[in-house]
Amino acid sequence: MELASPPAEHLAPEQRAEDRPLPRAGASLLLVVATAVGAVAAAVWIGAVIATAGHGLDTSDEGYYLLSYRWWDTNFRTFTGIQYLYGPVFEVLGYNIAGLRLFRLFTIVAAHLLLGWTFMGWLRQRRPSAPPSRLWEFAGVAAILAAGGLVYGWLPLSPGYNDVSLLGSFVAAAMVLKTATLADQDKPIPMWIPAALGPVVVSMVLAKWASAIIILGLVGLAGAIVLAPKGIRGIARFIGLVIASSLVTVAIVQVLLVSLTTALPEMLAVNKLAAANTNSPRWLLGMYWDTTYALTEQVLRTHVVLLLGAALSLVSRHRIVQGCAAILLAAGLGISVWRVATDGGLEAGAGNLDLYPASVLATLFVALVAGLGVVLAGRLTKSRASSVTREGRRGWAILGMLALLPAAQAMGTGNPIYMMAINAFATWMAIVIAVLTGIETAPTVTRIAVASAALAAVVLSACIGANGVWQSPYRTPGRAHTTATAAGVAALDSVKLDPATAQQFSLLYQRLKPYVEPEGRAIMAFDEMAGVVFLLSGRSVGEAWYSDLDRERTATGIAAECTKGQPWWGQRKPILLFHRAVSENEVNALRSCGLVFATDYRLLAPKEETMGLSVYVPAAEIPKG
Repeated sequence: MELASPPAEHLAPEQRAEDRPLPRAGASLLLVVATAVGAVAAAVWIGAVIATAGHGLDTSDEGYYLLSYRWWDTNFRTFTGIQYLYGPVFEVLGYNIAGLRLFRLFTIVAAHLLLGWTFMGWLRQRRPSAPPSRLWEFAGVAAILAAGGLVYGWLPLSPGYNDVSLLGSFVAAAMVLKTATLADQDKPIPMWIPAALGPVVVSMVLAKWASAIIILGLVGLAGAIVLAPKGIRGIARFIGLVIASSLVTVAIVQVLLVSLTTALPEMLAVNKLAAANTNSPRWLLGMYWDTTYALTEQVLRTHVVLLLGAALSLVSRHRIVQGCAAILLAAGLGISVWRVATDGGLEAGAGNLDLYPASVLATLFVALVAGLGVVLAGRLTKSRASSVTREGRRGWAILGMLALLPAAQAMGTGNPIYMMAINAFATWMAIVIAVLTGIETAPTVTRIAVASAALAAVVLSACIGANGVWQSPYRTPGRAHTTATAAGVAALDSVKLDPATAQQFSLLYQRLKPYVEPEGRAIMAFDEMAGVVFLLSGRSVGEAWYSDLDRERTATGIAAECTKGQPWWGQRKPILLFHRAVSENEVNALRSCGLVFATDYRLLAPKEETMGLSVYVPAAEIPKG
């Protein structure tokens, strides 16, 4: 981090000797410590992910991903094209769940390293007093990588469409950062940068088009601003290359992966159905605002003393004021640490999403108070001693992009937007670093406050990331409880489950074995039990996701399988699984495929023998007697 002395002409006249940055030797030592802390924090959550890759399974959301990836090139009825990205990978990995989770880890680490390195390269030329050592860059990259632990705070363990939005936004931002670095140096922009954006654009649009539009608009605006010195012609050339690369990517997808004339109509049909039964954009934006306001209020209320201390440190350099600010900051830090530790701010998991985001965001708020305070003071006093006060339009465009990117990649979610935005905390970590390295002439108390915030962000990210996979993984018991394999269930060979669940899955498979082998048996699982279909090596009829909130959509998907003549399952009628009573909706859906529930199906066994599920198999397949 920035700790070296700025040039003499950049020192404010009123700056006291004790407020000046450390000499270079001290700065080098702190850079070593900062790099080590960031690297250790990153290693903690990365190691936890590796150690838990073969543990736990969620049969709802994660099960949906796994089932759609398993049949990625045969079942085209889906609301997202994510299966065309991860499906081939899952197939190459031999449908190994642990392997897929490790592949996800690789992509997350790579994206954070790319973002961190390009950001620190861009920041280097905006911090003229930064130490010449590469440790300066390494310290920043390590902190940004450590922040990646928050990706594992609550999402399913296997990769999904939210991963593509996040990773795509990071890669796109990295390309803009590299472009900005070269533009500031008045160097030509190599073709590989816009060419690299083509696959990113196509991947994001396929996976989650709603957020892709916002991300591309935000990144595109920042890119246009940093490319402004190249003129209209330079901007047009860049955009043209991105479009050309995107078209080439589309052609590759069409030839090597899936016919888009087959896949896109199905996706559009499902999205049209989903849109008719989801909340309006106006309602979503209102919900985003209300929940974000509530979270902001929570952060301010919980960490008010800490924030007041940071603000007071900027009011005056007088010893009494600085002493009071130091006391407030020390007290605030103690209170904040106590609240975080006792209120669950270190614990991850979907059930803790109203607590841990506030803890992490408090670190960003401290940096924003300090950074904006220094900028405002510089404007009022016309002082440009600190680097942040000398930032121009292009620099603010980059910082604005990084500030808004977490919200942009979260757009379209039906959850409060901060729940998805917190996963992309790495870009906010970059802003914390920009503030820490850019307030060179701020009072020592202020700089210590921001450095403490950066350290806290790194530690919190590591703790939450490790906890999110070790103790509080998404809808599955933690590692200590997942010690057994589901005997005889080939689809789950790579994961361990809690003993009771493993036994249930094993018994269910053995009970249904005569009906589900060979693999690929048509199965309808009502509702949200895609993981059960996956463990039975079955294939869903219609969508892989049977929504409990939109049963009409499920019925429409089933009926769509029978509109083109003979359904794909031929004479081997689908198996039916229910965790609820059979309704007229399902009876009518079956009838649309020429199946009569009352006469064509029989209950296989009492629910107690089939994991609490009502399992109906074709009557003709039940042995007589």
